[in-house]
Amino acid sequence: MTDLTSQVARAIQLRADNQHTEALAILLDLVERHPHDAKVNYELACTYDSQGVEDEAIGFYEHAIQHGLEGEDLRGALLGLGSSYRCVERFGDSARTLQKGAAQFPEADEFDIFLALTRYNLGEHAEAMRLLLSHIARHSDDPAVRRYQRAIGFYAEHLEPPYDE
Repeated sequence: MTDLTSQVARAIQLRADNQHTEALAILLDLVERHPHDAKVNYELACTYDSQGVEDEAIGFYEHAIQHGLEGEDLRGALLGLGSSYRCVERFGDSARTLQKGAAQFPEADEFDIFLALTRYNLGEHAEAMRLLLSHIARHSDDPAVRRYQRAIGFYAEHLEPPYDE
């Protein structure tokens, strides 16, 4: 394991242990020494994001994505960036980023949940409701909900009654 890799792993563990100040110190030092390292930028963004400092996280998410982040880290960065944009009221950027994530990772249903929040903020309440109902219909393990899965799926696409026309 390289020194860079071990330091990133240490920062991730510190963040997981809610020792954000220590994690941040390591990652800020690393990003100064390795400004274009996608993983370092991503982990720094995650650390800021986990502290609720979304405006600081955004640039590091963007930089990580621009510098070749891949796989699960890219998935996390697109979700984190889209969510952070929403938190700082950049709703258009949020929607575009979350849609991009959903297109790149079609199995990643979390994008629809966060996109529903953004759609709500954009005043697109019907689309927000459609996204959430569709997710519930596809993924709920609750037996009572499963019993009405077909109806919930129908209502996701037909929010406005009457239904007999």
